[in-house]
Amino acid sequence: MISHLESWQWNKMHIKCLQLKRFKQFTDTTINFKEGLSLVVGGNNSGKSTILQALAAWQFCKTLLEIEKGRQSWVAGQKNQGIGMGIVDFTPMHLPSLAHLWTNLKSQKKDEPDGYTLKIKVVWDKPDGEERYLEIGLSLANDRLFIKTTESSIQLEEVEDADGIAIDSNVPQIAYLPPFAGVTDRETRLTPAMRGRLIGQGLSGGVIRNALFDLHEINKRERSRLREGRPKIKNSDLDFLRKNDPWEILQRTMQTIFATELRVVPFNERYHSYLKVESFKGKMTDGVFKRHANYNSRDLMVEGSGFLQWLSVYALALSPEFNVVLLDEPDAHLHMLLQQQLTNELDSVSRLMQKQVLLATHSTELIRAYDYDKVLALRDRKGKYLAEDSDKIGILAGVGAIHTPKLHALIRHKRMLIVEGPSDERFLKLLASRVGIEWPKNLVTWAWPGKASERKQLFMQLKQDIPELHAISIRDRDEESDGTVHASLIDRSNDAVTPGFIALKWRRRHIENYLLCTPAIARTANISEDIVTLFLKEKHGLALPDDTTPSDILMSIRDARGKEIMIQGATSFREAHKITRDDVAKAMEKEEVPQDIITFLTAVTKMCN
Repeated sequence: MISHLESWQWNKMHIKCLQLKRFKQFTDTTINFKEGLSLVVGGNNSGKSTILQALAAWQFCKTLLEIEKGRQSWVAGQKNQGIGMGIVDFTPMHLPSLAHLWTNLKSQKKDEPDGYTLKIKVVWDKPDGEERYLEIGLSLANDRLFIKTTESSIQLEEVEDADGIAIDSNVPQIAYLPPFAGVTDRETRLTPAMRGRLIGQGLSGGVIRNALFDLHEINKRERSRLREGRPKIKNSDLDFLRKNDPWEILQRTMQTIFATELRVVPFNERYHSYLKVESFKGKMTDGVFKRHANYNSRDLMVEGSGFLQWLSVYALALSPEFNVVLLDEPDAHLHMLLQQQLTNELDSVSRLMQKQVLLATHSTELIRAYDYDKVLALRDRKGKYLAEDSDKIGILAGVGAIHTPKLHALIRHKRMLIVEGPSDERFLKLLASRVGIEWPKNLVTWAWPGKASERKQLFMQLKQDIPELHAISIRDRDEESDGTVHASLIDRSNDAVTPGFIALKWRRRHIENYLLCTPAIARTANISEDIVTLFLKEKHGLALPDDTTPSDILMSIRDARGKEIMIQGATSFREAHKITRDDVAKAMEKEEVPQDIITFLTAVTKMCN
């Protein structure tokens, strides 16, 4: 048996373009849109929010025309007068006066045939692929706003049947979530018409519980239908339900990301005045969410702002009532990881349910991570999708945020190497190449000169935002005793075990001690091995054995001051023979690379695999 859920993924609708005349800063502009999820980006005052507000205003006007005059008011040629309202009735956005809808606050006629001087035209394809459009005009007279259909290709039979019953599949239904659309503390049970009206008016924050209640009720009915005549739901039907049902998707996402499950309290209109949705904490184990013992569920209002922001956006996106969802900076109050997770989940929903999502954002992390050809950039009152990934550079500069590639890479790869300085990564990569070990592509190197305890704190802070983060810390032994490091390079001074964090330390005083190899230095400086031996003896009182690779090499070698010998001061090889440690690393043969280096590279490779 095929689930009724399949009928929800069908009402495919996507707005092809938006044409604006004299709407705010857009005097005469056409913006084209793609299917699926698009990021709408640009600098301050570039028009990101304005584009969404124009679509929200169109939806509001369309809804009001339907309520006041029926859907026939969407059809061209109708002899209807415009609908008038005051500023308190115009709710898609907050304005100091209605004149602020017009470019430069000028609403007077120019060359228009009537007083409807502001035009918002939306063009879309019907499910069968045939193009349709609806243009709504706005006029301002004596501080009252008037709206009416000024141009349309909609046919009456496409939106109403012979009995005047509404048909919903041929005209976009848009939901708009403006910034700071907070969840109210109480919410009554609303009729579908009232919910649609509030959403159309941009008051989506007041219907979130209704949206959750509806999703839950649909899920209950579907489960009951699939169970009919059987002791339980067939596994194949249950699997389909869990993958496609909006309520199941929402619950799974909240369980996975927030370790939280929702419970819709049964509602009876005879006894209850308000809808209640509660939350409780738990843990996902082997794919099953288990509630914490003795945890009392509580109203969702007590959850954090990030959770409520997520829930508001996600519930609206999952609602089968809408095929176009407008989100104005929904990531503004979310930390980086939640921003990326939200975008990934919305992208999945848009694909699964064939929705169009326009997400206005300032987040440089989202812009970097998302496909360039789905990034709609606004500049100079024009909008176009990026043609190649390098186009993001100009957008990021326009957004004006700090470039944080390390954090972006960590969120993506979740594998971290903490070293003392930026050049250590380059040096270790050279030695890896000498022994034929490929440096992991998913490893993000972070320079931090602090001791192990400070590095652990850094790791723990990052792990709060990146739960799956693993890290290896490697540092010099410096003045610490040889007994503080094991042959495995484990730092014995780091007693407490921290899951995901491995503290390593070189057995030799400095990382440069591992370059103390007479043949390699001689080849690098183009001098004889005797000159190298004499230099070490006279300048540093040091004699190297023939084999300098063992981990338990003589203490005189382990305790030598490798930095001074190789790169620091007048008696270093760098000053005397003009060679760098990278030069020596490049000259090393495979059999000359010390065992400690191979131990370290093996540990890193294991973590990254």
